[in-house]
Amino acid sequence: MYKVIRQLQLLDKFFLLMLPIVAMFFSVKFNSSYSISTILFYALPGIYVLLRFGKIWQWWKALLFSVLFTTPFTIIVDYIGIKSGLWYTPTSSLAVRFLGIIPWEDFLWMIAGTYTIIMIYETLVSEGKQELINRRAIYFVLSAIIVLSIFFLFFVTGRTDFFIFESKYAYLILASIFFLFPALLFVIKFPEYLKNFLPLSVYFLYLTILFEITATYLHQWIFTGKYLIPPLNIFGNTPIPYEELFFVGVVGPIVALSLYEFFDNSPVETNYK
Repeated sequence: MYKVIRQLQLLDKFFLLMLPIVAMFFSVKFNSSYSISTILFYALPGIYVLLRFGKIWQWWKALLFSVLFTTPFTIIVDYIGIKSGLWYTPTSSLAVRFLGIIPWEDFLWMIAGTYTIIMIYETLVSEGKQELINRRAIYFVLSAIIVLSIFFLFFVTGRTDFFIFESKYAYLILASIFFLFPALLFVIKFPEYLKNFLPLSVYFLYLTILFEITATYLHQWIFTGKYLIPPLNIFGNTPIPYEELFFVGVVGPIVALSLYEFFDNSPVETNYK
């Protein structure tokens, strides 16, 4: 039986809504680095929920899942996005970047964001399983190894031109393949989950909008590619693509929770009602 474990109190909702605003103020006031802003925006809400409701096994489970499942996405999607000029991080805390172009902070961003999504979901919505990782996750890991092997084969043979897409549809195609389609497949197969995914998606969109505004204002991120819809330009020189807000803020949480349920909690093995 699937059920809601806890309901957020009014004070909890207030804190979760205020944390991104505090992160925004602190980041701008002290001109925070990309890594500090990422922790403030994406890690603190998950840490708050852990301290307020969670158990230590939930922390380890969320963190382990986040590392395992975001790493291949970060490598492939970030590399293609950067090579295609869709986004770029001008500065990094480390001089050496992964594969020469991916800042290590991007891994932190993906892990922290996924951790907070899973932590809130696991604590407040899902009954969950105390085992750190489900045996079905092996299928994902094996698939990821195969895909990454193909990716690195192109990389070491100098065929990086294969990953460059100069088109206004580039972001749409890239994000649809790696995020939208997996999310749709899960929701079509298990539509009952959508009602619990959407509230988290709304919150994550709110968090993402504030983070994107802050990151572009501080030039932690820049978007210089071609996009299907003219980007949102609040400050006159720091555009934010609507594709970014949709795929990161709305689709991102849904695909993260879909993968979490399918490969970790295994909805096909449970009696969902």
